[in-house]
Amino acid sequence: MFRIIATIVVGALVGIGLGRFQASVATSGFEERFAGSRATLAEVRGEKTKAEVVAQSTGTPKVEVEGGTEFRFGTMQHGDSMSHDFVFRNIGDGPLNLDMGASTCKCTVGELKSSILQPGESTIVTLTWTAVAIQAEYGQTATILTTAPDSPEVRLQIRGQIADSFVIEPSSLDLGTLSVSDEVTRTFHVFTYLKKAKELTDFVWTDEKTQKLVDISCKKVDLDLEKFPQHRNAFGVHEVEVKIKPGLQMGQANARITFSTDQEEKVGVLEIPVSGLVTSDVVLIGGPSFDPKQNKLKLGTVKSSEGAAVSISLAAQGEFRDNLNPQIVSVKPAESLNVTIGEAKIVGSRKLFPIIFEVPKGAPETHYAGGSPKDFGKVVVRMNAESAQDITIHIQLNVVK
Repeated sequence: MFRIIATIVVGALVGIGLGRFQASVATSGFEERFAGSRATLAEVRGEKTKAEVVAQSTGTPKVEVEGGTEFRFGTMQHGDSMSHDFVFRNIGDGPLNLDMGASTCKCTVGELKSSILQPGESTIVTLTWTAVAIQAEYGQTATILTTAPDSPEVRLQIRGQIADSFVIEPSSLDLGTLSVSDEVTRTFHVFTYLKKAKELTDFVWTDEKTQKLVDISCKKVDLDLEKFPQHRNAFGVHEVEVKIKPGLQMGQANARITFSTDQEEKVGVLEIPVSGLVTSDVVLIGGPSFDPKQNKLKLGTVKSSEGAAVSISLAAQGEFRDNLNPQIVSVKPAESLNVTIGEAKIVGSRKLFPIIFEVPKGAPETHYAGGSPKDFGKVVVRMNAESAQDITIHIQLNVVK
């Protein structure tokens, strides 16, 4: 047994010794190369090494990247490849060495045409991006190593967007605040990123109640690069005009516009949401005590011995402005509340009628706490315009001694 163990130990020692010898032979001549930085392009090409360039320099190199170190490709289609040339120039008074550093995995750095630049010389670094993943925004980088003392590393960056087959701008249509009597026109653009796509069809305003008030037209237009530089790579662009006639219902306007393309089996139905706020030509405006959404005026608790007064305004515009003559036709509680309309004045495009609510001194007690619809007081204002409905103002009021 002892002989067997001794034989195994001796064999192991011999094996270790042979392994070390072979490793020494295999790596001999390479230690010096890997002890420092990796070989530069200049070394690979048989040019001067980085160390020699630095040692033999009689001046100081300085690097400049013409047009900056960042470039935006704009919007490109999934699967496409695009490249950009960054021009490096030596604006110093000594030779400049360039070498490739790290780059992100989806960014390829083209081969440097020259790795050593004498003063005044330039070379090109090419970055190529392939749109593999579908993402709204991308950004990739590459690093160029230099011997310029003030710029040992230059970080290049490319940015852009990867488009769907069709891009709608703006992505939603905002009508803003408009009157029921306003005629409104809005436009949006559809950018095509499919070579074979030529037409947009079947535009539909999805709100059936107001479809008759909406006209939609579409035409193909030239790409305006000053206005849409991010879509320089689009194959085509359509301008869609939406005209809305007067007559939308008051309140929030919410609809969608849907449409199809001649690539429907590949793309499906496209849509853009529409939103806005439709107001009347006659509206009530008040301070913190007035809720315009519910036409509710909060007078609160008033002592009969003191009385109180609050005013709001009736604002008229459009076709009603000059001919409107509002009148108070009913007040509840009439025994505790006086309501009058003062002299109108013009402010901008509106005509404002002040409405004064007064609890006179000595008014009898009354309780309209506003806990439910029947617990509110009520003031009705009548218009003299045929299409202007009466306005009801709900009153919350408690008169106490």
